[in-house]
Amino acid sequence: MYAIDNLSGIPVYEQIVRQTERFILTGIMPTDAPMPSVRAVASEIAANPNTIQKAYTNMLSRGLIYAVPGKGSFISGEARKILRGELERELITIESMCAQFASAGIDKQQVITAVERGYSRQAAGGEN
Repeated sequence: MYAIDNLSGIPVYEQIVRQTERFILTGIMPTDAPMPSVRAVASEIAANPNTIQKAYTNMLSRGLIYAVPGKGSFISGEARKILRGELERELITIESMCAQFASAGIDKQQVITAVERGYSRQAAGGEN
């Protein structure tokens, strides 16, 4: 389920979080879907279970997943709404970055092209 790139420079736990976020946003992991166990993910990707637990703790603290004692972790009913809200707040960052790009003399079309490439990469199933 998870594809880890050990050469990316992105910590494994963060890759797990990002991929789970994408699974939630695309509907691969709908509300109340069970998360794979920490042990199963650790075994699948040959990682330390503490690394996977760190990812799960991150998602739990953000409200993306919830835990049921003795049953495991599940996708929260609010997960998509939470993620969308986080992404909408990032638009403020993008706006600020665009102002910096303009100040640095970077052509508006270069920025638009970069945005279009990002959308195309997502449509092709690439990383966010």
